[in-house]
Amino acid sequence: MCSWGVATLLGMLSTRIYSILLPFVAMAGGFIIILCPWPFLTVKNMLLLIFYLIVAAPLSLKYSGRFDNNDYTPQQDLGHFFVPGLIGTCSVGAFVALLVHLITVPTSKSTTCTRQSKDTIKQLSYETHKLLQSIVEYTNHIGKSSTRARQARTLIEFYVNRRQQTLTKLESMLPAMKAEKQMPKSELDTLEVFLSCSKKQQTHAELIKLATTQMNLGEEFTSQNDTVREVKTKLSMNLGFALEQLTLEYERSEKAFFDNSTNANQRNKDIIFGSLKSCIEDYRKAMRQAITDAETLLLERDAESRSTASTAGPLIRQRVAFLGTYSLVDELLQMVTNKNDKQPSDKQPSDKESTKSKMSQLVDTLKMPWPWKKDVSKRRLAAKTGLGLLLGSLWVAIPYLREAIAYPNSIWVGMTAAVVSLETTGATFAKAVDRLWGTLVAGGYAMLINKLFDGSHWAVKLFALSIFVFTATFLTNRERPYASRYASASVVSILYGSFDNGIDAVDYAGMRVMLIFTGVVLFLFVEVLVFPRSSRTVVQASSLQFFEDLEHFFYDSGRICGSISAITRTKNGGEDKVHLPEDDPMWLLREGYDKFPSLANELDSTRDVVSKTLGIAKGELRPGLQEPSLGVNIALDSAGYNNLLAEQSKIVSQLDLLIRSIKSLIGYYSNLNDNNRVRNLYWPTLLSTCLVDMAQQLSKCGDNLRAVFPNGLLRPGSCDIEQTIRAIAVFRNFEDLVLDTLNIVAERHSSYLDTLNTSGEKVGYAPGFRLTLSLAISSILTVGHSLSLCGQHLEGIIQQSFPDDEFQNGVTSSQTQPTIPLGNSSIINGSGRQSDFEENRH
Repeated sequence: MCSWGVATLLGMLSTRIYSILLPFVAMAGGFIIILCPWPFLTVKNMLLLIFYLIVAAPLSLKYSGRFDNNDYTPQQDLGHFFVPGLIGTCSVGAFVALLVHLITVPTSKSTTCTRQSKDTIKQLSYETHKLLQSIVEYTNHIGKSSTRARQARTLIEFYVNRRQQTLTKLESMLPAMKAEKQMPKSELDTLEVFLSCSKKQQTHAELIKLATTQMNLGEEFTSQNDTVREVKTKLSMNLGFALEQLTLEYERSEKAFFDNSTNANQRNKDIIFGSLKSCIEDYRKAMRQAITDAETLLLERDAESRSTASTAGPLIRQRVAFLGTYSLVDELLQMVTNKNDKQPSDKQPSDKESTKSKMSQLVDTLKMPWPWKKDVSKRRLAAKTGLGLLLGSLWVAIPYLREAIAYPNSIWVGMTAAVVSLETTGATFAKAVDRLWGTLVAGGYAMLINKLFDGSHWAVKLFALSIFVFTATFLTNRERPYASRYASASVVSILYGSFDNGIDAVDYAGMRVMLIFTGVVLFLFVEVLVFPRSSRTVVQASSLQFFEDLEHFFYDSGRICGSISAITRTKNGGEDKVHLPEDDPMWLLREGYDKFPSLANELDSTRDVVSKTLGIAKGELRPGLQEPSLGVNIALDSAGYNNLLAEQSKIVSQLDLLIRSIKSLIGYYSNLNDNNRVRNLYWPTLLSTCLVDMAQQLSKCGDNLRAVFPNGLLRPGSCDIEQTIRAIAVFRNFEDLVLDTLNIVAERHSSYLDTLNTSGEKVGYAPGFRLTLSLAISSILTVGHSLSLCGQHLEGIIQQSFPDDEFQNGVTSSQTQPTIPLGNSSIINGSGRQSDFEENRH
């Protein structure tokens, strides 16, 4: 409607003034549409297309004379109903598409999300049940049958990954289901609650996968260590039956949750959910007994056998697996409890109140701030889109280009600039290539139909169009669907635009290809030369920046852990403090960690920096892979960067668990008496030591990376390949660091058992305290292992994508370049100051 008003105002002017104003109006319109923060302007690329189509089309079809001895019939006025007719044509097309969809709704194989969601929910429930059954199989066979345990671990990993895919699919269906309005509101609310619960469960499922499928370094195989086998057998004997009962009750409870609730069935549901709660409590008691039996077994062994990493690993991983399984099942119980607590409101808002609410929402939307200052990428996109539309509009505004070269389709250049304008260079290039490729395929097909059938009969055109659109849709690449869609649109334009306007199809198709190509080249000129921003460069920089940000996080977390032991009950609130519930050992880890004044709040911001760096790299990876190198720069290694970012994502997920564990430890120490013997074990100090060691090792890695990549980009720099590989090989030292951490934990645990054996009394741990310790230690071990794998992926990137130019004229490049000392933490960086590690150490 806005563009109709703009076109009407311009149409009141003369053709010359219209031609002068059009480029600037198009530029301003594109700039405003991209920057507008209103939520209903979501399909901004389509809005640009419609805006430019309505504003520029009236002028593009005006011609006024002779050029190059071609005789044109003058036509200055297209009439007052040209723009309404254009809008009506688009509306009819949208109506026909919607009508075709509505006709298929009553069929058994309709494409409605409401129908598909029911099958997706069943699939998600099935995968959750199979995941729990795989955990049962794993628990029943650890220590007894290594083959069955390995098979169960594989199934756990498979169902966790498959469950994530199904959950993503179901989440994407929700907006369409709300728009279809085929499902009753009560069922839709139930689905939303279930979806929220399933997303939380997926977090716990990832924790289970981590604990069961990844063996800690230094943990020997069960068959090679009798003590490890006996410890695992004790865990299996205690947990197996309780976990089987828990799985069965979970399946019954989930089925009862989706059952249409009536007053008659409510009592049965309460019984089922009560049984699930009882099974959760039995599972918790079984875990406590399993740990007690395992530690009793270790007390009977000599100190050397129980102080090795081989015995510490299974106890840590089993606690983490228990926490993940317990939390996954408990999420269902919490969902049911919260849903029953919410009573529907009897009072319905009046029509006047509803109208007032909608008006207030509209006013709030219109008051949203425009991203003039904060969003740099949005401003850049708006600026380059506006400039591209301005340059593309010259083909409409300049009479010679409009009438002699591009008539009647001079608008295609500007439309191409509007369509291919995306935030990143790689994405822009990919869409530009898809648009050009779709035009070429459609043009070739249309010319073939013209040669074979002379293209004069409407039935031939309609049949040919149907065959082409069906084939293009059937062969659509889901990763890049635009090429097939645009090919379908182009073949319609060529078939009907050429035949009905009396233009030969060959000339018409050639002109379309020429103008689309012109628009692509024009906007790529704007993208590459005027607003250069390489997605590849962003990925290469963010991949290295991630490790530096992670180093700062570990230094901060190590410092905070070192101060936890100094927290006393008196200094932190005395008797007025928040007390830990005795009957819920997971209360602190689940929600209670936010109830205490925390020293670790600053870790959230440090973690956000790490997460933001990773998010930038992941967001730019796909455009970076599509971005052309043009022989100037190396292309990104797809497999290497995908694996590297996957490990970095795993690290970020562990940082969240580590922060939660540290906050929980702060809560525990705020409740421990000052003379409690747990304080003498100095567990927070142990965690602090491990975290600082991790930070120092990262500092060494960072020094080496800065030495071989002085510009901060993961691309060939001042060093040869051998020096680069040697620098990155320092990441392999994290394997030793993980093993040292396991040994330290095992020795501390052995000392604790010796204390119990000597004194004959139990150390009074708060409920869930040791589980929190295990979660923190597991997070540190997982991060260390992932960092070691990051180094291997960096080595793979170097080997696959760096040019092999070591030997030139029989002389290696290392002979002509100075040797850079690697692995030395005292390297001076490019700015002339010492590294962050040296500053922090002093």
